[in-house]
Amino acid sequence: MNEAPKSNWTKPLTGKRKWLAWVALLGVGTLIITAIGLALGNHGPVGELVLASFLIALVMAVLGWLLVWFIRWLCCWRNFRRFAFGVACFITLILLGYAVENWRGKRAWESHKREWIAKGEKFTIAELAPAPAPDEQNFALTPLLKPSMDFTYQNSPGSSVVWRDTNGLARLQNVRADLRDDGTDQDKLTLGSPEKGTFADLAVCREFYRGNTNYPQPAVAGTAAEDILVALGKFDEELKELHEAAAARPRTRFPIEYESQPAWGILLPHLSHIKGLTILTHVRAVAELEARRPADAFADLKLGFRFSDNLREEPLLINHLVRIASLAINLQTVREGLVRHAWTDAQLAELEKYLGSLNLLAEYKLAQRGERALTTSGLDWLSRQGIGANAFNYLSSDEGGGGFAPISWAFPSGWLRQNMLTISRMHQDFTLAAADEHARRVFPEVCDRLDSNVEKMRYRPYTTFAKLLMPALSKAIRRSARMQTTVDAARVALALERYRIANDALPDTLEALVPHFLRAIPNDLLDGKPLRYRRNPDGGYLLYSVGWNQTDDNGEIAWSKGKDPSVDISKGDWVWQMPAR
Repeated sequence: MNEAPKSNWTKPLTGKRKWLAWVALLGVGTLIITAIGLALGNHGPVGELVLASFLIALVMAVLGWLLVWFIRWLCCWRNFRRFAFGVACFITLILLGYAVENWRGKRAWESHKREWIAKGEKFTIAELAPAPAPDEQNFALTPLLKPSMDFTYQNSPGSSVVWRDTNGLARLQNVRADLRDDGTDQDKLTLGSPEKGTFADLAVCREFYRGNTNYPQPAVAGTAAEDILVALGKFDEELKELHEAAAARPRTRFPIEYESQPAWGILLPHLSHIKGLTILTHVRAVAELEARRPADAFADLKLGFRFSDNLREEPLLINHLVRIASLAINLQTVREGLVRHAWTDAQLAELEKYLGSLNLLAEYKLAQRGERALTTSGLDWLSRQGIGANAFNYLSSDEGGGGFAPISWAFPSGWLRQNMLTISRMHQDFTLAAADEHARRVFPEVCDRLDSNVEKMRYRPYTTFAKLLMPALSKAIRRSARMQTTVDAARVALALERYRIANDALPDTLEALVPHFLRAIPNDLLDGKPLRYRRNPDGGYLLYSVGWNQTDDNGEIAWSKGKDPSVDISKGDWVWQMPAR
């Protein structure tokens, strides 16, 4: 019996019919994509839209054809077995690669650690942390300061913070010299800067407090200094408590969770309070100097130094940077007393002895060792978490930085340990080698090599985190070296003031200060020579270092361009200026 002829719709697509079908499908796809583009309105000329739609439809058609071909190929049992065997081999190779990389990474990191531990290096923040202090001797546990670190977590470490003493915390947060009165447009405090060579403008500072409801107001307007002291009288009780605590509690050890995991989740809420309190003592001390109360100003200056010293032994880079920022504020108080010739010979000698005990290069190296421990212990935590949800969720969160998850969730733990090795070697070769705390020298060329190495480094399995985390570290040595130079210049300035008191004139050279007023002239950190000194025609003087460019620019400061220029410490000289007044 003859079969009925097949319908055109049921005949198999072969030959010309198949290609016509594909062309029709491609045309329909192009029309649909073009219509969608027109509906959305996000397009240029229609011709370009049609061409783009055609290319998209073509790519989709090819991918569809490949998918159909692959499915049909896979439907053959022999092909399926070959495919399954290939997939199994591929997975086995991946797992074997993970195992080998994990073994190599762990072996390399452990070998590196053993080598440097034998040389005295420490690789955990807990080992670098200051020793515990008895509660009764701990300045950090005085009633005003204790709430700054008195917190717990709502659920688990890393979750929302819950403060135990909210009233105490609010009281501490309110003890500041720079609280603004909401709803006003007042100028900020103008406090002066050792780096810029400027001094406090008490008239502008008084305007900040005038009418500011955060502070008491004088019944009758007096001098700028008197009105400022009335405003800051709001904090007399708190400052009295701190003065007494500074005398009775010789140690400081904030209860920082140095063993917290991951290490970069350690909270440091005390830093902002330390700087705020330092500003408060500075403003009050300058007003007391202007009001001819040098003894009170000296007491507040010493309290300000104590605030800065609270961070002296904390082994974290951010703590060190806040430490030197607070120290700069205190050195400005020293300058305010020098320009007014307010300090006595005994006070000058005490200040010079204290400043001579500071070694910010040693503190910088402690902070960089802490930075290395912070980074490597954090990566070690990730390596122990593996590619599980805990590590992935942490890296995706705000606490974890958000941006690490896409590049790290599939890292073998060995790759993370190889990054730890790369980071540790860069610290050893560059950030630690950039300073010699014993010879009091810094080496800009070492920092230049660090910057060059980081710039040339590519994002590879063993260097990804080093590339992300190392670039900002070279700036820290510049800030530390600049502040140590300011400390050294302040020591010389104190000795010059003692010489002036004794001889009613400044010396022609610094050698006249040795040994009666100064044991030795501090050397320039950049070239090893003594600090430069020059008397000015107006009776003032300046002291300077050749600065980061290691070129003697004759005491010229390099300024950045802009409406509010700042000092560019990578250029020009580093200058301590003292007018005659």
